[in-house]
Amino acid sequence: MMEAYATEVATFLIGIGAGIIIRAKLWWKNKTAEQQKSFVDEVLQSLEDGKITSAEAKALIKNHL
Repeated sequence: MMEAYATEVATFLIGIGAGIIIRAKLWWKNKTAEQQKSFVDEVLQSLEDGKITSAEAKALIKNHL
């Protein structure tokens, strides 16, 4: 009985997560070129400030552009 609820909850959470990811990708696609440039500039500034590593910066840019 408890396993059925756990499966339903897991399925629900996976569905919500997938919906959020899809919505985020659509939102990013609709960003203007200027906003994307601003994002890259912020990532580079964080890299220069030592807040993130080069691998993290590369991953952010690759995933969002």
